[in-house]
Amino acid sequence: MKRFLLLLAVVAAPLYAAAPAGFDDDEIALWAAPVEGGGEFEAHRADAAVNPASTMKLLTSWAALNRLGPNFRWQSEFKTTAALVDGVLQGDLYWLGRGDPRLDSARLTEMLRQLRLRGVRDITGRLLLDQSAWQGIGTAEGFGGDAERVFTVAPHTHQLNLKVAWLRYRFDDGRPQVALDPPLPGISVDNRLQLGDGASCGDVRRFVTVAQQGARLIVSGRLPPACDGAANYVNLLDSNEFAQQAFAALWQQLGGSGPRGLALASTPPGARSLLRWDSADTLASVLVDMNKYSNNTMARSVLLTVGAQYPASGNTLADGERSLRGLLAERGLPQQPLTLENGAGLSRRERVSARLLGEVLRDALRGAYGPELAASLPLAGEDGTLKKRLGEVGGSLRLKTGSLDNVRALAGYWQAPSGQRLVLVAIVNSARAERLTPQLDAAVAAVVARYQARLAAAAAGGL
Repeated sequence: MKRFLLLLAVVAAPLYAAAPAGFDDDEIALWAAPVEGGGEFEAHRADAAVNPASTMKLLTSWAALNRLGPNFRWQSEFKTTAALVDGVLQGDLYWLGRGDPRLDSARLTEMLRQLRLRGVRDITGRLLLDQSAWQGIGTAEGFGGDAERVFTVAPHTHQLNLKVAWLRYRFDDGRPQVALDPPLPGISVDNRLQLGDGASCGDVRRFVTVAQQGARLIVSGRLPPACDGAANYVNLLDSNEFAQQAFAALWQQLGGSGPRGLALASTPPGARSLLRWDSADTLASVLVDMNKYSNNTMARSVLLTVGAQYPASGNTLADGERSLRGLLAERGLPQQPLTLENGAGLSRRERVSARLLGEVLRDALRGAYGPELAASLPLAGEDGTLKKRLGEVGGSLRLKTGSLDNVRALAGYWQAPSGQRLVLVAIVNSARAERLTPQLDAAVAAVVARYQARLAAAAAGGL
């Protein structure tokens, strides 16, 4: 009888009455619940409104999978009202962008190659960017000091290479060389590199210094031969200029000439289509990059795409949020506490509760697109932002990380070898959040260990 009562006590593990070890009571919010079955397993301040940092991307992913489907593709299109005579487009070319978050130089090159195959050789008019797909992209305020960092790049209907160019290094007769990829006609590269020593390269930024002076990039340093083939990125130009210059450079590489200038304009109703192109990547593929490596620009683009596909108010971000909140209502999930600024977690304003985020995760894993969401999450100790964390936890632990000043977060699920799954959300809001990262990992590992004990007790007791 005593053995049975002990097993029953373990199986019916009490909810948290106090914060996990190492935390003050108001520093952490935690919620854990089984996917198979109802109820909760453990909770602490689960209904408090907290800043989730990048774990907010899970809410955006869930909404996008349900509203767009995992096989959704972004479409780009080139149109014109001008005549095409003997390979010469006698007027402007309209480029309708719809926010493909994975559009890069290789994919744009293939689009332009197809345009060449359709008979266009020379564009005598301008390249006109049609940005009408999005009206209102939202904000990410409070990051002014990081304005030049890649993680703050705003979404754009014509986002190319996430608005970064690559400096690619090679050696020619023993001399270090550097080239900009894609080549941008308005940017010159001043190569001041010298031959350096070293048997290995690693991060090439250890050896080079890049300075921008107007339209000139000055690249200096001592580059060892081991860095042949290495690359690092630079954030250049605004999105409109970047798209136009990359288009022109790639077009010329394909033997085309023009266009003559850039402008922003909506495509006239009577324009005819020269090329319609679906993105190479599906939504499910984009979510893998977005969540494993916590890409803010992609996340913001995904929520805007939901809004563009479900227009209602004329403000694309507001329509994305409206669609997300509508999905919460449809699934019988609470809409509060929830404050959205951009859906990426790159925000000082966004708020959610550990319970709401956890219930969304549980709904996702029980639904048709649970495998797609799960596959997008970093695997502890293996890849993405969890490559060097929590690898010692047994079973399959997949968690989205979140990191901002005063915020550290983990949210996802653990799967036992026997198949049972546990949703986990742990969010730290504290001035000492960064220092508490080891305690956060320990708290999550401890919840998993207690749930393992519950499963073992249930199996042993035949419950």
